[in-house]
Amino acid sequence: MNRERFHSSAQCLPSPQSFPMIRGTVGRYLARPWFDALALRLVVNYLFPLNRALQTSIVCKGDAEGFENELELKHALPKSCDDALTEICIRHYVAKSAFERWKVVMFGDGLSIAGRIFAELRRQETSQRLLESALMFKDVRKLIEPIKWDLPTPKEFHQHYDGHSDDPAKIYSMPKKIPLFHMSHSIHGVYGREYWLRYQSFFGGENWVRCFEPLRGLEPSAPTLIFLQGLGVEQDCFQDREDPVCALTEAGFRVLRIQQPGHGFRKTPGRFAGEEIFSRGPIGLVDTFQQWISDIASLVHWTRTQRGGAVVLGGVSLGALTSQLYSSVSWDWPDKLKPDGLLLIGTSGNVLDVLRKSCLTEGVGLPEKLDELGWQEADFLRCSPLVQPSGYSVVPPDKIIFMLGQADNLMPYKGGLELADRWRVPPENRFLRNGKGHFSLLIDLIRDPIVLRRLAEITKID
Repeated sequence: MNRERFHSSAQCLPSPQSFPMIRGTVGRYLARPWFDALALRLVVNYLFPLNRALQTSIVCKGDAEGFENELELKHALPKSCDDALTEICIRHYVAKSAFERWKVVMFGDGLSIAGRIFAELRRQETSQRLLESALMFKDVRKLIEPIKWDLPTPKEFHQHYDGHSDDPAKIYSMPKKIPLFHMSHSIHGVYGREYWLRYQSFFGGENWVRCFEPLRGLEPSAPTLIFLQGLGVEQDCFQDREDPVCALTEAGFRVLRIQQPGHGFRKTPGRFAGEEIFSRGPIGLVDTFQQWISDIASLVHWTRTQRGGAVVLGGVSLGALTSQLYSSVSWDWPDKLKPDGLLLIGTSGNVLDVLRKSCLTEGVGLPEKLDELGWQEADFLRCSPLVQPSGYSVVPPDKIIFMLGQADNLMPYKGGLELADRWRVPPENRFLRNGKGHFSLLIDLIRDPIVLRRLAEITKID
C-alpha cells in the first residue's frame, strides 16, 4: 500500500458520529471523574461478588449446600437463590452446547456463511445470558467475599520461581516451539471479515484469537494490531458492542484480539474472569504475564508469516502492562518476534504502586492482606523486575503511543508518565487527558479516537 492510499484510508477511521450513544450528551457526562468513582464501586461491590457467585454456582451444578459451603455463607440461602441455581444450570448447559456447536461449524467442514453467522450470534447470545444471570444473586451479594484468596508469603513467591524471582530472562523466554495454528472459516461481521485462531499454549490449554480484516481484503503491506484487553474484560462472551479498535479495519488494519489467561474461553472452573490474578497476588500477576507473553510471541510469529506489514502490540490496563513488559524482555529474541509499534492505554510504569496503592487493589483489600503475610518493601523491590519494565523498549520511541488519564488512580498517572519520559516518547505520541480517570479514559477513546488516527499515521509505509 503506498503512502497516499494509506493516508487517505486513515481518514476513514471512526468519527464520534460512529458511536451515537457515546458521542452525545451521555458520553460527555460519562467521561468525567464521577463516573470513575461509580465504576470502581460497581466493580468491587457488585461485579466481583456476583461473578464469583455465578462461577461457583456453575461448578456446584445446582447443589445449594455445596454453593453455601464454597462461598462460606453464614446464612441460609433465600428462595430466590434456589431458583437462580436451577436457572443457571439450564443457561450453562445451553451456552456450552452452543459453544460446542459453534466450534464444529466454524472449524469443521461447515455450513454456509449464513449458518456460520447464526452459530456465532447464538454463541454470543447464550454466553451473554449466562454471564448476566449473575444478577440473580443480588440478594446475597453483601454476604459474599469478592475474592477467594490464595496469597503467597514472600518466601513462597521466591520458591515458586525457583530462585529466579529477580531475573526476567529466566522467567520470560520465547517459545521453544511455535505451535500449530488452526484458522476457522470466516463470516461477514460488523467490522469486515471475521474469523478465529486457536492454538496450544506452552503452559497448557488452548489460546483463542478473534481476528478482523477489511472486507475488501488486506493490502500487501497492511499493518496488524494485536490488542490485549484489561482485567475482567470478556468482550468475546457478549454480543458485539461499539468498538473503535476493531473499527481500525476501515483504515486497512488487521486487528487480532487474543484472550487473556483466565478469561473468556480460558477461565478456570469456579473462578471469574481475572480472579486468579487478584487471589494469588504477585504470583498471579507474574504467572499471567509469563503465560500471556509466551502466547503473544507465538501469535506475533504467526502474523509475520501472513500477508501484511508492521505488527503493533497494544492494550488497555492489564493488556498495556503486558505489552510494555513484552517489549522490554524481548531484546535478545529474533526480530520476527519483536513488535514494530506499541499502543499503551491506561498504563503505568510502576506496577508495584498498582499492586500496593491502586484504588482497585485497595478496594478489595489486597495491600492489607499482603502486609499481614509479611510482605515488606524489600520483597516488593526484589520482584519488581518481573512485573515492570526495567530497561528500554525494543520499539523505537517514535513508534510508541501513550494514552493516559491525569486523574487515573487505578493505574497511577505518574507511573505512566515516568515510563513515557524514560522511553523518550515524543510529545506528538503522548495523549494526556486532563480530568480523566481509568474508566472515563476509555469512554474518551470512543468519543474521539484521535489516538487511533495517530496509530494509523505511525504505521504507514514510506
